[in-house]
Amino acid sequence: MPVVWKRLHGKSRLFHSTLGHRAKGFEHPEMATIMRRGMNWAAREG
Repeated sequence: MPVVWKRLHGKSRLFHSTLGHRAKGFEHPEMATIMRRGMNWAAREG
C-alpha cells in the first residue's frame, strides 16, 4: 500500500502522504525531503 502518491486531477495537482502522524517523524531528513518535493510539485502550475 503506497504511503505517498501524487496525481493530476484536471488542472489540479494532488500530493498525499500518510507519513508524519507524529511530529518526531519530521526529524528525519528523508521525511523532510519527501514532503518538500511533494509540496513543490503540487504548487507548480501547468
